Amino acid sequence: MKKVRVLCLALFVLCSFGTARAAEPVKIGVIAPLTGSQANLGTGVVNGIKSAAKRINDEGGINGSPVELVIYDDRNSPDEGVSAAHRLIYEDKVKLILGSIGSSVTAAVQQLTMRERAFLVTPVSMAPKLTQVGDKYFFRVTATAAMRQKVFTGFVVHALKPKTIAYLAANDDLGRSEVESAEETYASIKGPKTVYKSFYDPAETSFTAYLTKIKSLNPDALFIVGDSVHAAVIMKQAKAMGIKSTILSSGEAGTAQFLKLAGNAAKGMYLSLDWSPVFTDPASKKFLDAYILDYGKAPDTKFAVQGWEAMWITAEAVRKAKGMSNPDKLREAFLATNWTGPRGKWTFRENGDPAGVTTFVVVVKDNKFVKVSG
Repeated sequence: MKKVRVLCLALFVLCSFGTARAAEPVKIGVIAPLTGSQANLGTGVVNGIKSAAKRINDEGGINGSPVELVIYDDRNSPDEGVSAAHRLIYEDKVKLILGSIGSSVTAAVQQLTMRERAFLVTPVSMAPKLTQVGDKYFFRVTATAAMRQKVFTGFVVHALKPKTIAYLAANDDLGRSEVESAEETYASIKGPKTVYKSFYDPAETSFTAYLTKIKSLNPDALFIVGDSVHAAVIMKQAKAMGIKSTILSSGEAGTAQFLKLAGNAAKGMYLSLDWSPVFTDPASKKFLDAYILDYGKAPDTKFAVQGWEAMWITAEAVRKAKGMSNPDKLREAFLATNWTGPRGKWTFRENGDPAGVTTFVVVVKDNKFVKVSG
């Protein structure tokens, strides 16, 4: 971590034409799981943040000052997250933190940042409670589970018309949030009745026991929540077992990696996406070109773009506020955000939630994601 930080600053100084002394860096803390069960998600987010910071510095930094990232691994543990935030605020003198991934970690960190009037910008955490505690300095650069489900459940009810549904989701913040939100939304619009619900350990590789029960119940729809690898394994095992339910999935499976791993088993699966590495719009192309240049390949998940957007949005707010010395001025700069990235246009509500996030419904056809709504 130290070597990466020094390298970024050194490159910035070399590009500062004739500057007698390097400008004081803009320190930004980053907390994410880089080891453990959520390391794939955390690494993707951090890689996106680092790619964005490099481009910001290449373009002259923030008001002439280079971005310096101070990164800590929280191992997806609330205690580790709080420890990292403590070090960032009291030892590294950071006034703004990007993080974390799991909502339980972010909620724990938020208790400290609120007390210290430090900014906390999450690229991923979706729990509604994070913007319901009166934290003036918290911003969420992602849709909540409810925002994502509103479009998807409406499509499912009106286009697919299932009467019953089963849920199989990862036993983590994301999985539980998605299932809870889906059930609540379906109940409000007289959607399918839940006949089965279970949460698997992310370390599991065989889902036969869950799927055997689901097959016996024969629900009209099966909703899967998991990353590309887990979703692909579940899809292949479900097809091999002859499950006839219409398969629905959260957007975490919306990757080229999923299509490759699932193969023909993915045919006919419906997903809700706010972004995928297969998108080709100009903002997505800019991100993907940068990411591939930095890491030699496209991102495995959509989480890298969430880190990229969080870093750019933060840089724009700090630029407008002319630094981070005045928290209220910086808050106003965040609220004035009007920035377009790979996932569309970003603006914020007073509580720190995004005003709206574009959501698409796609179906897998001919090993491609084909848009059907949104």
